[in-house]
Amino acid sequence: MKKGIVRLISVCLMIFVMFPFIWLLLSSFKHPVELLSVPPSVWPKEFTLEYYADLLRNEKVVLALRNSFIVSAATTLISLAIGIFASYVFARLQFRGRKSLYLLIMGTQMLPAMAILIPMFMLMRVAGLLYTYQGLIVANVAFSLPYVIWMYAAFVRGLPYEVEEAARIDGCSRLQILFRIVVPLSRSGLAASAIFVFIGVWNEFLFAVVMTQSGTRTLPVQIAEFIGEDRIRYEMLFPASILSCLPVLIVVMIFQKYIIQGLTEGAVK
Repeated sequence: MKKGIVRLISVCLMIFVMFPFIWLLLSSFKHPVELLSVPPSVWPKEFTLEYYADLLRNEKVVLALRNSFIVSAATTLISLAIGIFASYVFARLQFRGRKSLYLLIMGTQMLPAMAILIPMFMLMRVAGLLYTYQGLIVANVAFSLPYVIWMYAAFVRGLPYEVEEAARIDGCSRLQILFRIVVPLSRSGLAASAIFVFIGVWNEFLFAVVMTQSGTRTLPVQIAEFIGEDRIRYEMLFPASILSCLPVLIVVMIFQKYIIQGLTEGAVK
């Protein structure tokens, strides 16, 4: 009886959570007239792929999609490359001011992006990186790196230190220990960190809307272009939103095992 109630509640919660996405998906196949009909209908009277075709023929959307992949992939790789070393340093090495520096880095996560938007904009303009891929990547790395350090350092601390001591006795250097022992033993944490960084950067809007222009706009910014002052182009907005969700859904479905494993192991450790 209790199991049945729990399952019923779980199904109801799942429907409640999934309904907006299902409604968005079904609406992306509707004609504009049907989208604005009263009363609204959930199921399309006539399915159409016309606006998906129009979307994929739109050069600005295709360019924005490519820009999102470039920025998300580059930010993820750079954050991991730096985060691996930083996480190992904070987890294993002892030096003066280690705790203070770690708390300072973690404290940046408490700052809302809006609070440093103008200083970041001025910094990128002085550096000549405004409206470039590099500027947006640097801004995203600055916000993603503390998260990678926090998450991956927890995995490094959870590894048995005796294994590293045995490797040092065998003559391994710190770098050899890191890449031959620590990284292979914490692949799940590394994968989970990479996935969360990629998803976060893929959906990032604030920095992208301020620090990009027509040639470097990412997909979330381009989607916002369909919302005008006089009208909202729902026939393009809904398919574009689905297109934006697809890479994230594919990544989560493929690497679901690593996400769950990374979160559970990180919580235990």
